[in-house]
Amino acid sequence: MTENQTKSPDKFIDIDGVIKDKNPSLYQIIPGFLIRYVSERIVRERVLNQIMVELKDLNNFEFCAAVCKRFNVTVVSKGIENIPTAGGAIFAANHPLGGMDAMAIMESISHHRNDVKFLVNDLLMSIVNLRGIFVGVNKFGATPRENIRRVDELFASENAVFIFPAGLVSRMTKYKVIRDLDWKKTFISKAKRHKKPIVPVHISGRLSRKFYRVAKIRKFFGIKINIEMLLLAQEMMKQR
Repeated sequence: MTENQTKSPDKFIDIDGVIKDKNPSLYQIIPGFLIRYVSERIVRERVLNQIMVELKDLNNFEFCAAVCKRFNVTVVSKGIENIPTAGGAIFAANHPLGGMDAMAIMESISHHRNDVKFLVNDLLMSIVNLRGIFVGVNKFGATPRENIRRVDELFASENAVFIFPAGLVSRMTKYKVIRDLDWKKTFISKAKRHKKPIVPVHISGRLSRKFYRVAKIRKFFGIKINIEMLLLAQEMMKQR
């Protein structure tokens, strides 16, 4: 039985299950109706799961290509000649669109390197179709020692490694400019240690005003949980 077959066909994405698994204590105090509202009205879990059912037999780069086609995404790339065709390299990019920019990058880069691994929030490891090219890092707690070792081995390998150093989607500044939050510098130290070239990648795009407005309100009230992330599914739907 394959990994894709072990999941219920209508629960590839399960917000209730993710919260229960990742933070059981939080799950105990959140009202069920609130989780259902977030799942159905904000994350659009049912719609996303229907798309996942349609693409359930595709994995890794084939899955990314199918998602881009499903959402009518056209990628225009410049500077392709700067991609190292072999050997270890670290690709670092800004992150303006959340999920769709990642899908587009994965589909685009696969035409030049098929050995790319992507460092991602470990919550995204629940997308079984992409586990072959994803390496999870815990953004909300301690990363297990085994994961730390695996990440270091990845940077030391001859694979191409892709990372969004900000770790979060770009935000709007007070000057109405869309830009990343401060980049984590870990990838630079890894590049120096393992003598790997860094290939900078710039992605053009922006989300809706609603997303940036929610982010500003959340920051104004000092709320540490990035609740605007819940809107990324809606944003992806708008990009169709």
